[in-house]
Amino acid sequence: MSDSTTWRDLVLDQLDFYWQAHLWPRLTDLQDEEYLWRPVAGAWSLRAGEDGVVRIESVVPEPPVPPVTTIAWRIAHVGRDVLGKRARALFGGSDAPPEADMYDDRHWPEPLPLTAAGGLALLEEGYTRWREGIATLDDEGLLRPIGPKGGPFAEDSIAALAMHLNRETMAHGAEICLLRDLYRAQVTNDDPVVRAAMAGAPGEVDRLLSSRPDVEELRSSAPSLLADVALHHWDIVRTLLQHGFPVTSQTATGATALHYAAAAGETGMAEHLLERGADREAVENAFGFPPAGWAEHFGHADLAARLRSEDGFPA
Repeated sequence: MSDSTTWRDLVLDQLDFYWQAHLWPRLTDLQDEEYLWRPVAGAWSLRAGEDGVVRIESVVPEPPVPPVTTIAWRIAHVGRDVLGKRARALFGGSDAPPEADMYDDRHWPEPLPLTAAGGLALLEEGYTRWREGIATLDDEGLLRPIGPKGGPFAEDSIAALAMHLNRETMAHGAEICLLRDLYRAQVTNDDPVVRAAMAGAPGEVDRLLSSRPDVEELRSSAPSLLADVALHHWDIVRTLLQHGFPVTSQTATGATALHYAAAAGETGMAEHLLERGADREAVENAFGFPPAGWAEHFGHADLAARLRSEDGFPA
């Protein structure tokens, strides 16, 4: 371990890597319908009361096995309760009374958002405020007790709180991503073409698209379909291309079909995609690599070299 490495750096590196590589890239295309989607009856969400105030649905004490929640519930909980209120209580920016501990809602009086854009803004602000606060501390500061703002955990160190909040962010973030997967499987994939594509049935996809009058509408409503199936079904990719689905299609993390062809060492498919207009310079969000970077990472040096060279594939 380097002498310059501090516990603060390790705590922040853990949070930052999860945020930048795993969570935030999965959320950037979130829409209102999915944000508020209730996967089961009785799921907890955000609800406006008779007074017009939007609140997180909950009961006290919390049941041993809490209900399933919406994405909106999880995002509000992480952005406000896990990170945001703690950041304002411990590092400033709160108008709450001095005696308010870090659980007090008065640290975050802004209304909870009922739109996906508002939810993402809240989540990003909570993360940014908490991260910036921890970044001001040295190791000695991290080991200090939280103090009265910690409520029943006043004697615990800020470092212990920071590690707990890292775990909380990762746990709730994983649940948000799982809810996105379920939404895609149960709602988005309800379309017969999408369902057949995900099932790997090229003949059925071709049959359905050939007789479908609203193909252009489907291309707009399922913009990531071609990239999503590229990980598993190259024959489906070819079929979708034949029906005009854009070769520039990207997954939620920004990866394209060319990224997946590069990762798999599929030189023929990479050439086919480039002939159709694939962008060899497209950079995915998780690690910042173009397709050539994926080819190299997964051990396909020759394909990586061809992707980097303008002369590597026919124009």
